[in-house]
Amino acid sequence: MNRAGETPSFPYVGLPQGGERKKNMTKIFTVNGKTYKAKEFDFNFLCDLEDQNLSLEDIDKKPMSLIRSYLAFSADITKEQAGIEIEKHLENGGKFNDIVEIMGQQMQDSGFFRSINKETAQEEGETSTKSQKSRQKA
Repeated sequence: MNRAGETPSFPYVGLPQGGERKKNMTKIFTVNGKTYKAKEFDFNFLCDLEDQNLSLEDIDKKPMSLIRSYLAFSADITKEQAGIEIEKHLENGGKFNDIVEIMGQQMQDSGFFRSINKETAQEEGETSTKSQKSRQKA
């Protein structure tokens, strides 16, 4: 979480805001002519990001690093290899959105993000209720 319990933003797509989890159908994406199975944003992936000194709180500052890390995670390759594939993808006319869109979908479908957002919303609701009761007593 970042300031005041806000969910971190992503520069291209919003994060999931609760509701029913969509059935996670296998999604694929293509980078540099190679097809990969998109992996869900889960707890272990977020820990891997932190191990690379990346955080969702920094996503607006380091979107390229997240894109590279996501490809490495999905393709089971090193981040250096992922960087080379992305560079070739762009040189051959591909776009960042080819990767960003699938990342956004996987974030939105993530049960882990949905759980965090639901918990945060409940905590904010409890804090709001406590504040209202305190003002009523005063």
